[in-house]
Amino acid sequence: MSHPPILEFADVTYRYRDDRAALSGVSFAIREGRRTAIVGANGAGKSTAVFHMNGLFRPTSGEVRFKGQPLDAKRRGRMTEHVGVVFQDPDDQIVSLTVLEDVAFAPAQRGIAPAEAERLARDCLAALGIERLADRNPSDLSYGQRKTVAIAGVLAMDAEVVVFDEPMAFLDPAGKKELRRLMDDLADRGKTVVVTTHDMQLVAEWAEDVVVMKGGTCLGVMSPPELFANREMLAETNLELPPLAELASALWTGNPRDMPIRLDDMLAWLGDRLN
Repeated sequence: MSHPPILEFADVTYRYRDDRAALSGVSFAIREGRRTAIVGANGAGKSTAVFHMNGLFRPTSGEVRFKGQPLDAKRRGRMTEHVGVVFQDPDDQIVSLTVLEDVAFAPAQRGIAPAEAERLARDCLAALGIERLADRNPSDLSYGQRKTVAIAGVLAMDAEVVVFDEPMAFLDPAGKKELRRLMDDLADRGKTVVVTTHDMQLVAEWAEDVVVMKGGTCLGVMSPPELFANREMLAETNLELPPLAELASALWTGNPRDMPIRLDDMLAWLGDRLN
């Protein structure tokens, strides 16, 4: 199956008004329909890259492309229709006094009739199992509930690319499991799903492609096994191997692309060695 680039960064530099560089000559591609993790320590430039994907930021130099087309001013203004972002803090994107109004906000802004926008919103709430919260004020909800409301708002946009910024932060195990289910469901439906994360266990279990960033630069795009086999890059970026990948890295002598880093794969490989 072909996976052409859906988002491309071509030598992108972004400077703040005080001339500090947040991104410096960043080049990478996110492939359509793939599960992509963007990893790096705090200050690596992950969130700044995300803000370029949905058109919120404009490169100081270089070019961002969506489906091969450069993001000029007109296209940037409409990128939120194509790239939906679930921010780490749900309070950064909840704007209405009731859950239903908040989830219906984005479709309404796209010109969808109010009745249809409400129907879409109710469908998204039902899909996430929170339809009972429709008339509640988001400020009265728990953190996990507000996070789910923010996700529903992004789902209502029906964007081709869905980006989760540090999605597992502050969630309990049940919340993490439910969010993983949702991410898998989006990917299974053909969406391009991107996460920024420090969670290397999530990278091991979920990601197909990994964009590695450090200090506003991109060090490369690779598979999770390739990253976990590269001890120098892990040390350079202050990333740690998850326990299972630590074991695999110590035992594996074959091609790094084939290293078992998921539990099922590791059990199968150990079973073959023991037989």
